[in-house]
Amino acid sequence: MKYIIPALFLLLFLVPVVLRKPAEKLDKQADQLVIISPHNEAVRYEIEQAFRKFYREKTGREVCLDWRAIGGGSEISRYINSAFSANFRNYWCDELKQDWSQEIATDFLNPKITGQSPAWAARRAFLNSEVGIDIDLFFGGGQYDANKYAQAGILVPCGVRQRHPEWFAGDKPILNDGGGGEIWNDSEDRYYATCFSTFGICTNRDRLKLLGFGPGQPRQLTTWRDLGDPVFFQALGLADPSQSGSICKCFEMIVQRQMQDTRLALEEQVKSGALTEEAAMDQAWREAMTLLKQIGANARYLTSSASKVPVDAASGQIAAGMCIDFYGRSQAGWEASHVGRATMDFLAPEAGTTVSGDPVALFRGAPHGERAKMFIDFLLSQEGQKLWNFRLGTPGGPVKYEIHRLPVRRDLYTDELRPYMDAPEADPFRQASSFNYRKDWTGALFDLLRLLEKVMLIDCHEELQQAWQALISRSERPEAAWQEFIALPFEFSQAKDIAAELRKPNARERLSREWLLFFRERFLKTAEKCD
Repeated sequence: MKYIIPALFLLLFLVPVVLRKPAEKLDKQADQLVIISPHNEAVRYEIEQAFRKFYREKTGREVCLDWRAIGGGSEISRYINSAFSANFRNYWCDELKQDWSQEIATDFLNPKITGQSPAWAARRAFLNSEVGIDIDLFFGGGQYDANKYAQAGILVPCGVRQRHPEWFAGDKPILNDGGGGEIWNDSEDRYYATCFSTFGICTNRDRLKLLGFGPGQPRQLTTWRDLGDPVFFQALGLADPSQSGSICKCFEMIVQRQMQDTRLALEEQVKSGALTEEAAMDQAWREAMTLLKQIGANARYLTSSASKVPVDAASGQIAAGMCIDFYGRSQAGWEASHVGRATMDFLAPEAGTTVSGDPVALFRGAPHGERAKMFIDFLLSQEGQKLWNFRLGTPGGPVKYEIHRLPVRRDLYTDELRPYMDAPEADPFRQASSFNYRKDWTGALFDLLRLLEKVMLIDCHEELQQAWQALISRSERPEAAWQEFIALPFEFSQAKDIAAELRKPNARERLSREWLLFFRERFLKTAEKCD
């Protein structure tokens, strides 16, 4: 044990050093700005070139952006929490001369603790401190992580609303605070969406036609539920939701859509008293989880690389897959330009996806705070926003890479500017209004869903496919086998309590083991009862 803590501190020191830009690319004479981000090379390059020009014109000086490429959302989250914990421990013990404890380590970032907690004094000290991690900005990822950091006190107000009140004025402001149940901008000024993300289905035209889907075919692929059709067995590609916050959000959309559809179908039974609200929501949850099982069972793989799915759809390795809009659109455009014909399509399921924002935010203790605020203002300006969806060579567009994202400023979606856009038909504000995200249903279950999906769909994938293949190979589905297949380790009415339990030490490992044994047994029994 005595070697573990020094090793962790050494790791926290080495990770940003190893993963920062190569030394030869860092201009030590320029003003520095340090950013942690999951954004890809195209985004980083275009944003950096444009901001350097903007900064030079505003200040007469050069700026160097030091990108910390820790990995995806999950890796970034682990690093941020570990780094803040280590640095606050140093502050608490060395500067404030206080004793460290397990309660403080667990709860000083917990926004729900009260004065009754042993960690209350430490939490107040953290919120009144300038403890940081030598990084200025959190840029990218999803609203869930940004809000979690904001509630913990890791993010601090950045002053956008005070500097630019005109962006938020009127009935149709330039920057909306949200839509369709999603939060895009924090009301307390701690994070702001810089571009939109939607989720959908990428398809291979030729493979779909062979399966009887597509233009001129008897069936059309239009909804998430279509991906659970047995005809797609071994023909889907999925990304691992446990490795990506964005993909987990995509899975949450499937859960939300199915729960809303089921709950609406049960409305009359609830009104008549034949079914309680709790029983209706439990049934809605069960049907949503069943759909996830069907989709997961149809998948050839669940990959840690979200970009692999549209690439495989374009080449015909899979017939369809779930992906984020910009991966689907960019791959479709690349394939058409290099192959000479459109081989794939990207579609947003009918009333089946929200429009979520990828945020930018200022860290507590940011070493270059004023410079970071200038970067945030640039990202939200028209100049910065044009980079997301303008085509190469258009006025204000990118210089090397097309990014294929949707800007958040309403004043870019005009007849004058749409011709410059890669997706001129896009209307994220209309799309947001077509689907109402029920945050009260699954908003607090994000981490729970991520773990449940990992165990149910990935850790048990072999047994899941065996069970599904046994079911779909029968002309008539045995009811006993189906009941085993749809069984769950807990109901929706228990989910929030279990999500709270997940925050306790060792709970994640214990529940993972319990769920693993549960699903493996149920899937094996499904196959047995089909014989």
